[in-house]
Amino acid sequence: MSRGTDVTLGILTAVPIGACAVFAGGMLLAGDPRMLSIDLALPGAVLAAGVVVSAAPLWILLARRRAARRRRMLDASAHSAAAAAAQYERENHQRFLARLDHELKNPLTAIRATAVAAQEGVADDAWKTVDAQTTKLSTLVRDLRKLAELDTRALETENVVLEEVLAEAIDALGQQNPGARARVVLNVTRVPWTVPPLALDLDLISLAIDNVLGNAAKYSAQGPIEVRLREQEGWAVIEVADAGRGIPAADLLTVFDELARAQNARDVSGSGIGLTLVATIMRRHGGDVSIRSVEGAGSVVTLRLPLRR
Repeated sequence: MSRGTDVTLGILTAVPIGACAVFAGGMLLAGDPRMLSIDLALPGAVLAAGVVVSAAPLWILLARRRAARRRRMLDASAHSAAAAAAQYERENHQRFLARLDHELKNPLTAIRATAVAAQEGVADDAWKTVDAQTTKLSTLVRDLRKLAELDTRALETENVVLEEVLAEAIDALGQQNPGARARVVLNVTRVPWTVPPLALDLDLISLAIDNVLGNAAKYSAQGPIEVRLREQEGWAVIEVADAGRGIPAADLLTVFDELARAQNARDVSGSGIGLTLVATIMRRHGGDVSIRSVEGAGSVVTLRLPLRR
Protein backbone atom coordinates (compact mmCIF):
# COMPACT_ATOMS: atom_id res chain seq x y z
CA MET A 1 0.00 0.00 0.00
CA SER A 2 1.03 3.62 -0.60
CA ARG A 3 2.05 6.28 1.88
CA GLY A 4 -1.20 8.13 1.03
CA THR A 5 -3.21 5.17 2.30
CA ASP A 6 -1.30 5.33 5.60
CA VAL A 7 -2.18 9.00 5.94
CA THR A 8 -5.85 8.29 5.18
CA LEU A 9 -6.00 5.55 7.80
CA GLY A 10 -4.31 7.84 10.30
CA ILE A 11 -6.94 10.53 9.67
CA LEU A 12 -9.77 7.99 9.96
CA THR A 13 -8.31 6.88 13.26
CA ALA A 14 -7.85 10.35 14.73
CA VAL A 15 -10.95 12.21 13.45
CA PRO A 16 -13.76 10.20 15.12
CA ILE A 17 -12.18 10.04 18.53
CA GLY A 18 -11.03 13.65 18.27
CA ALA A 19 -14.43 14.92 17.17
CA CYS A 20 -16.23 12.95 19.87
CA ALA A 21 -13.75 14.15 22.49
CA VAL A 22 -14.40 17.79 21.50
CA PHE A 23 -18.15 17.24 21.46
CA ALA A 24 -18.09 15.47 24.85
CA GLY A 25 -15.94 18.23 26.31
CA GLY A 26 -18.36 20.86 25.04
CA MET A 27 -21.24 19.01 26.66
CA LEU A 28 -19.35 18.83 29.96
CA LEU A 29 -18.59 22.55 29.85
CA ALA A 30 -22.23 23.32 29.06
CA GLY A 31 -23.27 21.31 32.10
CA ASP A 32 -25.41 18.89 30.11
CA PRO A 33 -27.12 16.83 32.85
CA ARG A 34 -28.61 14.14 30.62
CA MET A 35 -27.88 10.53 31.51
CA LEU A 36 -28.33 7.24 29.64
CA SER A 37 -30.52 4.60 31.20
CA ILE A 38 -27.42 2.50 31.77
CA ASP A 39 -26.31 5.14 34.22
CA LEU A 40 -23.46 6.24 31.96
CA ALA A 41 -22.97 9.94 31.56
CA LEU A 42 -23.80 11.04 28.04
CA PRO A 43 -20.43 12.74 27.53
CA GLY A 44 -18.73 9.48 28.48
CA ALA A 45 -20.97 7.55 26.11
CA VAL A 46 -20.12 9.92 23.26
CA LEU A 47 -16.43 9.56 24.04
CA ALA A 48 -16.78 5.77 24.17
CA ALA A 49 -18.53 5.81 20.82
CA GLY A 50 -15.64 7.76 19.36
CA VAL A 51 -13.18 5.23 20.73
CA VAL A 52 -15.21 2.37 19.23
CA VAL A 53 -15.47 4.09 15.85
CA SER A 54 -11.72 4.80 15.86
CA ALA A 55 -10.79 1.26 16.91
CA ALA A 56 -11.31 -0.32 13.47
CA PRO A 57 -9.04 2.00 11.44
CA LEU A 58 -6.57 2.04 14.35
CA TRP A 59 -6.39 -1.76 14.26
CA ILE A 60 -5.92 -1.72 10.48
CA LEU A 61 -3.18 0.90 10.79
CA LEU A 62 -1.31 -1.09 13.44
CA ALA A 63 -1.67 -4.32 11.43
CA ARG A 64 -0.29 -2.60 8.32
CA ARG A 65 2.66 -1.23 10.24
CA ARG A 66 3.41 -4.69 11.62
CA ALA A 67 3.19 -6.13 8.10
CA ALA A 68 5.46 -3.39 6.76
CA ARG A 69 7.96 -4.12 9.53
CA ARG A 70 7.89 -7.84 8.64
CA ARG A 71 8.41 -7.00 4.97
CA ARG A 72 11.41 -4.85 5.83
CA MET A 73 12.86 -7.68 7.89
CA LEU A 74 12.28 -10.18 5.06
CA ASP A 75 13.79 -7.78 2.52
CA ALA A 76 16.82 -7.33 4.75
CA SER A 77 17.14 -11.10 5.14
CA ALA A 78 16.83 -11.65 1.37
CA HIS A 79 19.38 -8.93 0.73
CA SER A 80 21.75 -10.52 3.23
CA ALA A 81 21.28 -13.95 1.62
CA ALA A 82 21.88 -12.51 -1.86
CA ALA A 83 25.00 -10.75 -0.64
CA ALA A 84 26.27 -13.97 0.96
CA ALA A 85 25.59 -15.90 -2.27
CA ALA A 86 27.39 -13.27 -4.34
CA GLN A 87 30.34 -13.37 -1.94
CA TYR A 88 30.46 -17.17 -2.20
CA GLU A 89 30.44 -16.97 -6.00
CA ARG A 90 33.28 -14.45 -5.94
CA GLU A 91 35.32 -16.62 -3.59
CA ASN A 92 34.58 -19.72 -5.68
CA HIS A 93 35.66 -17.89 -8.84
CA GLN A 94 38.85 -16.72 -7.15
CA ARG A 95 39.62 -20.29 -6.04
CA PHE A 96 39.06 -21.49 -9.60
CA LEU A 97 41.42 -18.84 -11.01
CA ALA A 98 44.06 -19.72 -8.42
CA ARG A 99 43.82 -23.43 -9.31
CA LEU A 100 43.90 -22.63 -13.04
CA ASP A 101 47.00 -20.49 -12.52
CA HIS A 102 48.65 -23.36 -10.66
CA GLU A 103 47.69 -25.99 -13.25
CA LEU A 104 48.97 -23.86 -16.13
CA LYS A 105 52.08 -22.51 -14.43
CA ASN A 106 53.72 -25.85 -13.65
CA PRO A 107 53.65 -27.31 -17.19
CA LEU A 108 54.68 -24.01 -18.75
CA THR A 109 57.58 -23.67 -16.30
CA ALA A 110 58.72 -27.21 -17.09
CA ILE A 111 58.49 -26.59 -20.85
CA ARG A 112 60.42 -23.33 -20.58
CA ALA A 113 63.16 -24.89 -18.42
CA THR A 114 63.47 -27.82 -20.80
CA ALA A 115 63.69 -25.51 -23.80
CA VAL A 116 66.46 -23.46 -22.13
CA ALA A 117 68.35 -26.62 -21.19
CA ALA A 118 68.01 -27.96 -24.72
CA GLN A 119 69.44 -24.76 -26.14
CA GLU A 120 72.42 -25.12 -23.85
CA GLY A 121 72.88 -28.73 -24.90
CA VAL A 122 72.55 -30.18 -21.41
CA ALA A 123 69.02 -31.65 -21.56
CA ASP A 124 68.41 -35.38 -21.74
CA ASP A 125 65.10 -36.54 -23.22
CA ALA A 126 64.07 -32.89 -23.57
CA TRP A 127 61.41 -33.56 -26.16
CA LYS A 128 59.84 -36.28 -24.01
CA THR A 129 59.38 -33.73 -21.22
CA VAL A 130 57.95 -31.17 -23.61
CA ASP A 131 55.58 -33.77 -25.06
CA ALA A 132 54.37 -34.87 -21.62
CA GLN A 133 53.72 -31.34 -20.44
CA THR A 134 51.98 -30.24 -23.63
CA THR A 135 49.79 -33.35 -23.42
CA LYS A 136 48.83 -32.33 -19.89
CA LEU A 137 47.96 -28.83 -21.07
CA SER A 138 45.90 -30.08 -24.02
CA THR A 139 44.01 -32.46 -21.71
CA LEU A 140 43.24 -29.60 -19.34
CA VAL A 141 42.02 -27.36 -22.17
CA ARG A 142 39.90 -30.20 -23.60
CA ASP A 143 38.25 -30.89 -20.26
CA LEU A 144 37.56 -27.20 -19.65
CA ARG A 145 35.97 -26.96 -23.09
CA LYS A 146 33.79 -29.99 -22.31
CA LEU A 147 32.70 -28.38 -19.07
CA ALA A 148 31.82 -25.11 -20.82
CA GLU A 149 29.79 -26.93 -23.47
CA LEU A 150 27.82 -29.07 -21.02
CA ASP A 151 25.67 -26.22 -19.74
CA THR A 152 24.59 -25.15 -23.23
CA ARG A 153 24.37 -28.26 -25.41
CA ALA A 154 20.96 -29.84 -25.83
CA LEU A 155 20.48 -33.30 -24.35
CA GLU A 156 20.07 -36.03 -26.96
CA THR A 157 17.95 -38.43 -24.94
CA GLU A 158 17.11 -42.04 -25.66
CA ASN A 159 15.94 -45.01 -23.60
CA VAL A 160 19.01 -46.20 -21.71
CA VAL A 161 19.41 -49.39 -19.67
CA LEU A 162 21.81 -48.42 -16.90
CA GLU A 163 22.89 -52.00 -16.22
CA GLU A 164 24.17 -52.24 -19.79
CA VAL A 165 25.97 -48.89 -19.53
CA LEU A 166 27.69 -50.02 -16.32
CA ALA A 167 28.75 -53.33 -17.89
CA GLU A 168 30.19 -51.49 -20.90
CA ALA A 169 32.06 -49.06 -18.64
CA ILE A 170 33.57 -51.96 -16.70
CA ASP A 171 34.63 -53.67 -19.95
CA ALA A 172 36.21 -50.42 -21.19
CA LEU A 173 38.14 -50.13 -17.92
CA GLY A 174 39.36 -53.71 -18.42
CA GLN A 175 40.80 -52.83 -21.82
CA GLN A 176 42.78 -49.97 -20.31
CA ASN A 177 43.67 -51.61 -16.99
CA PRO A 178 43.18 -55.39 -16.84
CA GLY A 179 44.42 -55.49 -13.25
CA ALA A 180 41.74 -53.05 -12.11
CA ARG A 181 39.05 -54.92 -14.08
CA ALA A 182 39.75 -58.06 -12.10
CA ARG A 183 38.85 -56.21 -8.91
CA VAL A 184 35.50 -54.81 -10.13
CA VAL A 185 32.24 -56.45 -9.08
CA LEU A 186 28.83 -55.34 -10.44
CA ASN A 187 25.83 -55.85 -8.16
CA VAL A 188 22.35 -55.12 -9.55
CA THR A 189 19.28 -55.25 -7.30
CA ARG A 190 16.32 -56.71 -9.22
CA VAL A 191 14.00 -57.73 -6.36
CA PRO A 192 11.32 -56.63 -5.78
CA TRP A 193 11.86 -54.48 -8.87
CA THR A 194 14.64 -53.44 -11.16
CA VAL A 195 15.63 -50.05 -12.56
CA PRO A 196 13.59 -49.39 -15.73
CA PRO A 197 15.07 -47.84 -18.89
CA LEU A 198 15.52 -44.09 -18.48
CA ALA A 199 15.45 -41.22 -20.98
CA LEU A 200 19.09 -40.10 -20.82
CA ASP A 201 21.82 -38.67 -22.98
CA LEU A 202 23.84 -41.87 -23.43
CA ASP A 203 27.14 -40.15 -24.24
CA LEU A 204 27.00 -37.89 -21.20
CA ILE A 205 25.88 -40.58 -18.75
CA SER A 206 28.62 -42.88 -20.05
CA LEU A 207 31.14 -40.07 -19.56
CA ALA A 208 30.02 -39.56 -15.96
CA ILE A 209 30.20 -43.28 -15.12
CA ASP A 210 33.58 -43.65 -16.84
CA ASN A 211 34.96 -40.77 -14.76
CA VAL A 212 33.74 -42.18 -11.45
CA LEU A 213 34.83 -45.74 -12.23
CA GLY A 214 38.19 -44.51 -13.54
CA ASN A 215 38.80 -42.56 -10.32
CA ALA A 216 38.01 -45.65 -8.23
CA ALA A 217 40.60 -47.65 -10.16
CA LYS A 218 43.15 -44.84 -10.19
CA TYR A 219 43.09 -44.13 -6.46
CA SER A 220 42.85 -47.73 -5.23
CA ALA A 221 45.89 -49.81 -6.13
CA GLN A 222 44.38 -52.90 -4.54
CA GLY A 223 41.19 -54.10 -2.92
CA PRO A 224 37.74 -54.59 -4.44
CA ILE A 225 35.76 -52.03 -6.39
CA GLU A 226 32.02 -52.50 -6.08
CA VAL A 227 29.58 -51.02 -8.59
CA ARG A 228 25.97 -51.17 -7.38
CA LEU A 229 22.70 -50.35 -9.10
CA ARG A 230 19.27 -50.22 -7.45
CA GLU A 231 15.94 -48.40 -7.41
CA GLN A 232 15.22 -46.37 -4.30
CA GLU A 233 12.16 -44.22 -3.68
CA GLY A 234 11.74 -43.09 -7.28
CA TRP A 235 15.46 -42.77 -8.04
CA ALA A 236 17.93 -44.90 -9.95
CA VAL A 237 20.92 -45.10 -7.62
CA ILE A 238 24.43 -45.99 -8.78
CA GLU A 239 27.20 -46.44 -6.22
CA VAL A 240 30.90 -46.91 -6.97
CA ALA A 241 32.80 -47.95 -3.85
CA ASP A 242 36.51 -48.56 -3.48
CA ALA A 243 38.98 -49.41 -0.72
CA GLY A 244 41.54 -46.86 -1.87
CA ARG A 245 43.36 -43.94 -0.31
CA GLY A 246 40.17 -41.94 0.38
CA ILE A 247 39.84 -38.15 0.56
CA PRO A 248 40.95 -35.97 3.49
CA ALA A 249 37.99 -34.46 5.37
CA ALA A 250 39.25 -30.93 4.65
CA ASP A 251 38.99 -31.53 0.88
CA LEU A 252 35.51 -33.06 0.80
CA LEU A 253 33.74 -29.67 0.71
CA THR A 254 35.46 -28.63 -2.53
CA VAL A 255 35.88 -31.97 -4.26
CA PHE A 256 33.31 -31.08 -6.97
CA ASP A 257 34.80 -27.64 -7.69
CA GLU A 258 36.61 -26.97 -10.96
CA LEU A 259 40.30 -28.02 -10.86
CA ALA A 260 39.98 -29.12 -7.23
CA ARG A 261 42.29 -31.96 -6.23
CA ALA A 262 42.73 -33.57 -2.83
CA GLN A 263 46.03 -33.02 -1.05
CA ASN A 264 46.81 -36.73 -1.15
CA ALA A 265 46.17 -37.00 -4.92
CA ARG A 266 48.91 -34.73 -6.21
CA ASP A 267 51.06 -37.69 -7.27
CA VAL A 268 48.37 -39.02 -9.63
CA SER A 269 47.90 -37.42 -13.03
CA GLY A 270 44.60 -35.65 -13.62
CA SER A 271 43.06 -32.29 -14.50
CA GLY A 272 40.71 -31.90 -11.50
CA ILE A 273 37.76 -31.51 -13.88
CA GLY A 274 36.36 -35.06 -13.78
CA LEU A 275 34.04 -34.78 -10.78
CA THR A 276 32.91 -31.32 -11.90
CA LEU A 277 31.86 -32.88 -15.22
CA VAL A 278 30.03 -35.63 -13.35
CA ALA A 279 28.14 -33.13 -11.16
CA THR A 280 27.15 -31.05 -14.20
CA ILE A 281 25.95 -34.08 -16.16
CA MET A 282 23.85 -35.30 -13.25
CA ARG A 283 22.33 -31.84 -12.73
CA ARG A 284 21.42 -31.60 -16.42
CA HIS A 285 19.47 -34.87 -16.03
CA GLY A 286 17.68 -33.71 -12.88
CA GLY A 287 19.89 -35.87 -10.66
CA ASP A 288 22.75 -35.35 -8.25
CA VAL A 289 26.04 -36.78 -7.06
CA SER A 290 27.50 -37.10 -3.58
CA ILE A 291 30.58 -38.63 -2.06
CA ARG A 292 31.43 -40.22 1.28
CA SER A 293 35.07 -40.85 2.01
CA VAL A 294 37.48 -41.62 4.81
CA GLU A 295 41.17 -41.03 4.25
CA GLY A 296 43.03 -44.31 4.22
CA ALA A 297 39.84 -46.39 4.05
CA GLY A 298 38.14 -45.63 0.72
CA SER A 299 35.31 -43.74 -0.95
CA VAL A 300 31.72 -44.22 -2.09
CA VAL A 301 30.45 -42.03 -4.94
CA THR A 302 26.66 -42.04 -5.33
CA LEU A 303 24.93 -41.00 -8.56
CA ARG A 304 21.13 -40.50 -8.48
CA LEU A 305 18.83 -40.14 -11.47
CA PRO A 306 15.05 -39.61 -11.23
CA LEU A 307 12.96 -42.39 -12.72
CA ARG A 308 10.49 -39.75 -13.95
CA ARG A 309 11.43 -36.20 -14.89
